[in-house]
Parts: sequence; C-alpha cells; structure tokens
Amino acid sequence: MTSHPLSALLALLPDVIVHGAADPQITAVVYDSRNVTLGTLFVATPGSHVDGHRFIPQAIAGGAAAVLYDDAAALAAVLPSLPDGVVFVQVAHARAALAPLSAAWWGYPAQRLRVVGVTGTKGKTTTATLCAHVLDRDGHRSGMVSTANFKVGPTWSDNGTRQTTPEAPEIQRLLHEIAKAGCDHAVIEASSHGLAPAWNRVGSCAFDVAVFTNVTHEHLDYHGSVEQYRADKARLFALLHAPLPGPALADKQRKFAIVNLDDPHAALFLAAAGDAEAITYGIEHPAAQVRAVDIALSSEGAAFTAVTPWGNIAITLHLPGRFNVLNALAALAVGLSAGIAPTECAAALAGVGGVTGRMERVAQGQPFAVIVDYAHNPDSFEQVMRLMRPLTNGQLICVFGSAGERDVAKRAIQGEIAGQFCDLVVITDEDPRDEDPNVILEQIAVGVRTSSKTEGHGYLKIADRAHAIRAAFAQAQPGDIVLLLGKGHETSIVYERGRKQPWLERTEAERALQEIGYAGV
Repeated sequence: MTSHPLSALLALLPDVIVHGAADPQITAVVYDSRNVTLGTLFVATPGSHVDGHRFIPQAIAGGAAAVLYDDAAALAAVLPSLPDGVVFVQVAHARAALAPLSAAWWGYPAQRLRVVGVTGTKGKTTTATLCAHVLDRDGHRSGMVSTANFKVGPTWSDNGTRQTTPEAPEIQRLLHEIAKAGCDHAVIEASSHGLAPAWNRVGSCAFDVAVFTNVTHEHLDYHGSVEQYRADKARLFALLHAPLPGPALADKQRKFAIVNLDDPHAALFLAAAGDAEAITYGIEHPAAQVRAVDIALSSEGAAFTAVTPWGNIAITLHLPGRFNVLNALAALAVGLSAGIAPTECAAALAGVGGVTGRMERVAQGQPFAVIVDYAHNPDSFEQVMRLMRPLTNGQLICVFGSAGERDVAKRAIQGEIAGQFCDLVVITDEDPRDEDPNVILEQIAVGVRTSSKTEGHGYLKIADRAHAIRAAFAQAQPGDIVLLLGKGHETSIVYERGRKQPWLERTEAERALQEIGYAGV
C-alpha cells in the first residue's frame, strides 16, 4: 500500500497548526468519512448542506491517522477533547486544501503532462471533447475530465459524479491514471465552482493551456454577481503561472492562452494570462488569429475554412450550429499550439460523430426529429432554438425544466425564450431538490405566457419528466423537431433530501419511441 508522511503532504499549505507530535504515514486523502480506512487523512470540508466536521468522530472510529479541519468551534462541538493517537491539523480553508494535499499524495501527476483547461459558460464539454480528439493525433495521446466523460488514453467512461469538475482527489487520481497510461496531454473542463478559490478543485493542476469559450448569465446563486462569476472563470488563466514542486516536463515552461475574441469579455481573460502566449479565435472579430470563413451550416453539421497563422485549413464538422464552429476553432488552436499538423487537426475534428448529451440525435425511425441537449440557461436556450427554428418543417416542440435551489431569475427568462421560438412548450422537472416542483414549473410558465400561450394551448405543465416526454411525442407530427433540454448526459434527477431517481434522457426517449411503435432502424 502506498503511503506518504503527513509532513510531506502539508508542505505546500500555508499557516498550518498541527496538534500532535507524530508524523503518521498517510494511506489516503478523503473527504467522505464513509471512505476512511486505517491510516487515512480525513479532510473535514464544510458543504452546502452538511458540514464535514460532524463526521470527524466516525472518521476516527474508521481508522483515520490525521484530521484536517478549519472550524475550531465545530471541532470542539463533536470532540470536546482531542483523542490520543490522532494528529489534528488546522488550516484556514479545509476544502481549498484538498487540491494541494491530493496532488502531493499522488506525486504531482500534472508535472508529467501538458494540461489543458477549458472554461466558459457554454461549450466547455464539446470543446474539451474536441480537444481530446485532436490531442490523440500525430503521435500524441490524451486523457480528459469533462462533465460527460472521463478518458484515460483510449478508454472512455461516463462521469457519474454530476459535477462538471469533480472534487480535487478525483481529479488528481485521474491525472495520475492518465500519466500512467502513457498520455502526454490531459484536458480538464474547469467550471466556475471548480475554479472558485473557496473550492479550488482544479488547484495544483499545473495548467499549460487555458481555453476560454464565452461567459453569460449563469450560477449567480453561488457567485453573487456577474463580475465575481467572470473573475472566478478568469482564475484558470492566472493558474497558468501557479508553480508545483518536483520534476516537470521541459515544455511545461511554455504557456498558452486561447481566447474567443468574439466574446466581449475576452480582454479580461487575456489580461489574467499575464505573459502566456495568446492565440485568439473567432468568427466575427477580424483580429482573431484563428478565424472561420465561408461557413456552411446544415442540420447535420458545418463546413468552413479556418484561416490561421499555420495556413488555411478546410474543416468538416459533424456537429450542427455556429456555436460548434467556435468550439472547433478553440480545439484547432489547442492542437496547433501543441505542434500537431493542421491536416491531422482537421481529420480529428471530422472524425467526431457526436458528444454525449450535446445536440445528440435520437433516431429510431420516427418521422420527427428528437434531439437531446444539455442547454440549461437562457443564452444556450436561445442559441439552440434559433438554430433549430429555421430547420423545422413543422412544429418546434421543447421539453425542459429548471434546477431547484439554483438561479431562480433565469426560470422566467427561459420560459419566455421557449415561448418565443417554440410551438409547444412542455415544462417539467429537472432537479427540483428540496423546492416544490410545481412552484418551479409555474415560475417558468410566467415567462412562457408572455408569448400569449395558455396552459393546454401552447404549453403544458407535467412534473413527471417521463410523462412529459411522452406528451411531447404524442403531439409530434412528421417534420417536427422535439428538443429535450437540460439533462443531457446526466444520469439522475435529484428530488427532496437528495433522493436520486436514475435517469438517462436518451434512454428514456428511446423507450418512449418504442412504446409508440418506433423500435429503431
């Protein structure tokens, strides 16, 4: 069993107060007391609903050799006196300490890889996936951590954590596996939560390339303001210059900032990157270094010419939408920055048939189109619906909800957009959590009604998502398009007290189509 002295793991943490003279060998770093085994370092992390300090006694009973915490009062409440034989370590922010602790335990795996971070409000998963495909060409091999999938060399698996960016111990373990598999690149989808200093999930990742897609209205319930949300996103670019100890690849000295120049906030991200080499991309901005021209869009994908400092490159993409052209440009810039031949980059992009839960078609021989997409905020709603409206020969029908205990303000906005673009809106559960599902549905319906739709005539409220999908399919006629939005790749619907109902949107859509006679082709 691998182990490390506690003192070695604490080396990078500031302002550490250690209670206890021992320096135990640590066999694992965990934040869930149920995973504690003999020799574990248990990190008591405060959470949104449950404070990890409450579980310190259980961790000690399970064999923890050391406990790291940040709230002395919470510790005293569960342990009035510190037991002998266990080392207690106090820090300013226990959750933020998880990343450097985990990186140290795994031997700083990011130092053995070129690490690409992708951030933005929309397009992160698709861009990360495209990057991983590009970074598998020309003798390279990649791994990936994204909302939808994990990739270790040629092996892909589902991300079942329901987190865009998993907790730091999982990220560092995956980086270790990616390096061990002989990969030279890792791609990490970096959410604003994962980047926020209080969470610091992507700390100690030694990023070499930072990619910015865009920033719009999202997660204001957590960040408090648009300005703070942008600042937390931009932290990815500042992390390009965060040092890690230990031997590193020679080319980790070269840093790149890849930024969508079409986004009005591009300057913020370029400034955060400091002296990293900038590669800008875009469609509209004439100064973009990697730019798409002669764009031809269809319901099946896109074709365009990429004008770059490496020459002009013809690109064929089997992902529909102008936004996917931008995602492809970002991945192309990543590949070119890695020295991959332009023709190899183009071949990699052309070879991507789809991305899990992202404009994913469900085709079982039915005469109407069914598309599953993760769109769950106003801007992504407008992009998807504006794309699909002119491609619809009949009705545009959408099924969606809005997450409970999250940004309330966007609910009516999403309803208004759906009402504007769609002939029929079916409002349903997304992840109600501990909110009343019917209240959420009505908050969305307020926006839908601005387009003069009424319940039963233009929109339906059906909380049960399986029934909602079936109601949409019952209304669909040949030539219609049915959009199933919001769940995408996710594998559950979260109800009260954290109860998870197993769910996979594509599978449920296939089941519903089978019930009405479409068993596949």
